[in-house]
Amino acid sequence: MAAYDGWAEYYDLLHHGLPGDAAFYVEQALQAGGQTLELGVGTGRIALEMARAGVHLTGIDNSPAMLERCRAKFKAAGSLPGSVKLHEADLLDFNLGRQFDLVAIPYRAFMHLLTPEHQRQCLLRARKHMTDEGAFIMDSWVPRASAIANVIGGPTAEQLKLVGRYPVPQRETSVEHYQASTCDEFRQLITELHLIQEVDEHGTVAHEENLTMVRVWTTPRELEALLELCGFQVRSRYGDFEYGALEPGSSNAIWIAEKARA
Repeated sequence: MAAYDGWAEYYDLLHHGLPGDAAFYVEQALQAGGQTLELGVGTGRIALEMARAGVHLTGIDNSPAMLERCRAKFKAAGSLPGSVKLHEADLLDFNLGRQFDLVAIPYRAFMHLLTPEHQRQCLLRARKHMTDEGAFIMDSWVPRASAIANVIGGPTAEQLKLVGRYPVPQRETSVEHYQASTCDEFRQLITELHLIQEVDEHGTVAHEENLTMVRVWTTPRELEALLELCGFQVRSRYGDFEYGALEPGSSNAIWIAEKARA
């Protein structure tokens, strides 16, 4: 089973994206024209918005359960101006045998590549799938020291805390989401422990999932060096999805890059 298959049932309930990210990627795909490749398409939150806007998209993910959810969304949406083709593949070694006008890694998916070697492998695969005039876009968390300290959270960081309650559509239940975090400062890893309980109106637990999410933080300076190492040159960088500047106080970093010219 893929690492994130267990997330599929509740993923859309718990994860709504970053402010403005879907509209940003749709706009960039329309500007690029032609064909778009989304790496880490997941349940299709951004892909569906792209297809609604007329984008012709190919999406890859290594989780069959997430892709199943994505296909169900597109089936429910019916006929759309754009289109989608989905492939089960790993971000480290995918080969679709074609190139795209835009290759994108949205919603901090790059943080799931936990070593510099895996990051380089993914970036080189992405570059290979770009046309010579194509664009590459990715976003990531900005790991300022104060932000890392906030994630670590002091002596109670490893204790599960309630982070949200969500009604479950078409069911007379709600989901209670608890989370705890641990941090490996040397390897720059954050391990999140998630307890998801679906409870009925009387508070009885009907279903429970214990899930883990491991991500790596990479500073903007490190990421720009990685992009250069893998044959990219940065065209622009932003600190939010409204095209604001990437500044010391930014929480998000968005890069638009192209193939480096010899």
